[in-house]
Amino acid sequence: MVVLGGLPFEIVPEGRLSDAEREVVAGLLPPGSPSATLATRAEPFVVELVEGPVAPTADPSAPERAIDDAPAAVSWDGDRVRVRHRRLEAELDPFSGRGWLRRDTSVGWPLEVTLRTALAARLPFEGGLPLHAAGLVVGGGRGVAFFGPSGAGKSTLAAASPHPVLSDEMIAIVPGGANGYRLTATGTWGTHGRGEALSGAFPLAGVCALDRGPETRIDHLDPLAALRGLIPSTLVPPGPPLWSAALGVIGRVARQVPAYRLTWSPAHPPWTALDQALRD
Repeated sequence: MVVLGGLPFEIVPEGRLSDAEREVVAGLLPPGSPSATLATRAEPFVVELVEGPVAPTADPSAPERAIDDAPAAVSWDGDRVRVRHRRLEAELDPFSGRGWLRRDTSVGWPLEVTLRTALAARLPFEGGLPLHAAGLVVGGGRGVAFFGPSGAGKSTLAAASPHPVLSDEMIAIVPGGANGYRLTATGTWGTHGRGEALSGAFPLAGVCALDRGPETRIDHLDPLAALRGLIPSTLVPPGPPLWSAALGVIGRVARQVPAYRLTWSPAHPPWTALDQALRD
């Protein structure tokens, strides 16, 4: 059993886990971690490991490295999320909380991709939101989510942070806390690295859109601007029911959680200004 984004997952049968996959599981959050207390499902999301070869998905004459470097294809088929790659095929039912995975067991990342996709598909039904964002825990144990397009500086900000980092790649907003939400890790750590990452759940003090600029500036965002910024940063598979649930969560987060725009550059650390804005 592991916990990702506050939701429990069970991988069965455990005996089919390869050594590479056990390393992946060991790097995720165990049930005894602080994040485990966020689980809202009575039953875990069950991922069954299925034996057998993965069905071909690409031109066999293409260079192997080019095929491996390509991201897994995630699609919506009926009421299922399907994940396909040369090294994996998976089918996930976000409504029942069950799915299966057939994969190349010599590497661990197919299992990690499948668990991450299952979390992204299920979390909106639990009132949460998976985000492509950096998550920091600032003074007083408050969580802040920093989102924005590629190049906005999420990883750079996390690397320069004097505060604990949840992830610079994928974090989860989950129900709870004074304004209705908390911030937690998802087990996807990004370039910051699991060894330095912080697990746990923290009151969500704000969501912050990132921009690069010559000087530090922090402006408040109105709910509509916050909503427009959060939508493209939301990591939900392309299924209409999934996005219907996710858009409802995004709307509530935009209304209930303070939102900011942080313009900054590495030459001008934003931490004092950010701390002041969160106190105001």
